Amino acid sequence: MNFLNKTALLLPTVFLLSACYGNTDQTLSPPENARRVAIAVRVPEGITLLPLQMLYRSERCKTKSYNSSNEAYEIRGYNGFMQAFSPIANSDIRQQRIAIDGGGKCQWQLNSIKVSFKIADGNPLVKRKEVFATNYIFDFDDYGFSDGYGTGKAKEVSGDLDLKTNFFPMIFINNLFKSTSLQFFGGDTDYEQWTRRYKLSHTNRVYIEPIIHMNEPVILETPNPPPGNTAVTYPDGSTGKAIHTKPDYEKLLSMK
Repeated sequence: MNFLNKTALLLPTVFLLSACYGNTDQTLSPPENARRVAIAVRVPEGITLLPLQMLYRSERCKTKSYNSSNEAYEIRGYNGFMQAFSPIANSDIRQQRIAIDGGGKCQWQLNSIKVSFKIADGNPLVKRKEVFATNYIFDFDDYGFSDGYGTGKAKEVSGDLDLKTNFFPMIFINNLFKSTSLQFFGGDTDYEQWTRRYKLSHTNRVYIEPIIHMNEPVILETPNPPPGNTAVTYPDGSTGKAIHTKPDYEKLLSMK
């Protein structure tokens, strides 16, 4: 499962935040009339909203990449930022407005935004488990953030987005590696209807509302000893076999 590969999740972030080389000016200086996109997230009780990650790219300031023969070639520059969301008074909504034209000497242009949240550390479910974040990626240009965040393939959308998704705590017990992890499950993102990655155009606002079923965890457990199928225990106590190592999301929805 993708959330087991911690290295795959972490390395792309390190790369994006350090890929601009030499004396490249990473300063953003959006023009006064710059078009902006508002990212708003309703933060229900029991989750932690992580800082927003933004990736800008520049045609003017190049960086280097290498082919399989270790030969260098130039590509558009990378410029990564993290920024906390701002609260909206008297509400549980957090928002940030991001300039699409980042300006500056390099004329930075917004490539991608990543929104992440996770189960709050104080929740009893977290105890003795490795917790992984749930991610959304919004692309405004060609490929930016890697595919290693469990969001699925980008779905093309024009206009504003209003995303409401039911999430269930998912506990994964891996007997082979003697590990237990925890994250939210909102459908198998290999399927387009449950993707959490979007290629946007003409978008001024994105609203994300996670509907959290905190008291309805689903448990996956690998066979002990292997081989065999990964077993699923649903919130109502019923059991079954995992489909491609994922629970049956439609069944979960029928229990909420």
